Amino acid sequence: MPQQDLSLSTSSSRITSMLARAMAGLSILLGAMWALITYAVPDPSVFGFSFINWRNVVLLVSTFSFLGAISIGWQIRNLPPVLRGVLQFFLVAGLSAIFFILGTEYAKPSFEFAKVQSKIVENEGSNLLGKRMEVLDNIRFELIGCENIGRLPSCSFDLTNLNVDREFRFEGSTQLFDEAGGALNFESLRVSQKDGDRWMAFQMIRNVPTRVTLTFQQTNNKLTKAPAVKLIFRSSKGEEQILKFSDIAMR
Repeated sequence: MPQQDLSLSTSSSRITSMLARAMAGLSILLGAMWALITYAVPDPSVFGFSFINWRNVVLLVSTFSFLGAISIGWQIRNLPPVLRGVLQFFLVAGLSAIFFILGTEYAKPSFEFAKVQSKIVENEGSNLLGKRMEVLDNIRFELIGCENIGRLPSCSFDLTNLNVDREFRFEGSTQLFDEAGGALNFESLRVSQKDGDRWMAFQMIRNVPTRVTLTFQQTNNKLTKAPAVKLIFRSSKGEEQILKFSDIAMR
């Protein structure tokens, strides 16, 4: 074998070995993290890292599963055709099963801290269309804006029911937070042209946007910015759902 070909073969073997070791190390680290988050620590937020949440955990496992499959596919490329075909079949089947399980976990979490986090949706900025919008319990919530009416802050939303017709009501614990972090209680609402107290329920027709304005407690000074508005309601199954819009400029 020429010296150049031997050198290239040795270099390729070293790269393959390094990739295999890196993937093995990452797999061990991922397994340890999954065990820690799932079994040892009921709520990973105790570590103080905001990025540790169930969505990112699922994304992390998906990424390393995909990279692991690529690594295995690379390492079996020189095996006999029959053996390589069998291993590729099991590799594809295993990867499909992993992504199916991860999709199920994303849709309906099984471990405790994920069950809690799945009920809380946070919106921290506009989407590509410049809108602040989230979908929760088959209802699309779009923040239109918040303003001061005198010293009464209010926030307007367009709610669109994406499922069958239903009755909807905000919980009395819905709150707006002022610049000092104080909670302003939800006091009344306006649905289209109809005014009501905070306990008022209203009908939501499928695929018809409903303009809802929530009015909160009076403040000592006009707000220029609200750190967050937290909308709390019951899902169609009676479970508490929380939607939080952060960093809102007051008009």
